Amino acid sequence: MVKDRKHHFVPVCYLNHFKQGRHIHSFSKKRDKEYVCGVDAVCELPYFYKITQDSWWKTFEFEKDFFSANVESHLGPMITKIEKSITDLLAENGSMEKIILDEETRRSIASMIFIQFYRTPRFKNYYEGKKLIRQGISSITHEFTKEEISDPVLVHALSTYLNPKMLNKVVSYLISGQWIFRYSEEPVFLTSDNPVVWIPLRGPKQELFTIGNIDDSKCFLYYPITPNIVLEIFDKDTKNLPPDFDNLVIRADAERIAGINLNTIINAEDIVILLDKDINAYSIDVTLKII
Repeated sequence: MVKDRKHHFVPVCYLNHFKQGRHIHSFSKKRDKEYVCGVDAVCELPYFYKITQDSWWKTFEFEKDFFSANVESHLGPMITKIEKSITDLLAENGSMEKIILDEETRRSIASMIFIQFYRTPRFKNYYEGKKLIRQGISSITHEFTKEEISDPVLVHALSTYLNPKMLNKVVSYLISGQWIFRYSEEPVFLTSDNPVVWIPLRGPKQELFTIGNIDDSKCFLYYPITPNIVLEIFDKDTKNLPPDFDNLVIRADAERIAGINLNTIINAEDIVILLDKDINAYSIDVTLKII
């Protein structure tokens, strides 16, 4: 049997929420071109997670044995649950409401964000074997075998989304932050081939969107959950942030929507998922305020 050659680094169950009818409206930054296609044709690369080196890992299929079983099967229902909870909360046209999220739910959402942040081509290229050895990345705790260090797929996976110590460290950091869900009744939020936007508040300049570990510097992070909902996570020590500014659902105003969408476009490696609009409609002079 021929194995599926299309390996999605952004899950189809997530992308389905951004479809327009049967198709998805995309823009390629590298080709400067808009196009419409099926959801299976975006945010994927042939055999992106295929292991090539002979080792006991050879029989492990990341697409089926890890992502389908441990990510996609939980992410789809989680998005549906969040969407229903938020729409029910704001059903009476309130502008701000408290949402009940227990620690287990926050941990589940944070784990999905962690995996999505690190599973992309941007990080596979970054954690390539030679660069990993040369830079001596301090957060990597896995002891690589000779076979593993020769396989870019395994270096990428074991350095990031399959690294339990890194998972626990980053997820704990995210859980400790203050969470805000921005909501719009109209589908207005974009997403991209790098859906998780990480903006460091110290260290690298904000506009560079540099590669780094989420917990290595104070950061502001957001993740478009659907075209109607964006989750923002603030570092708990963010200046001027009220201590009770957590687990809130807030209706997004036009300035907030514009700022989030512009930074989504900047953060995209190549593909921006549009909402059936010209890409130039989002190219406006706006800066995303942290608070």
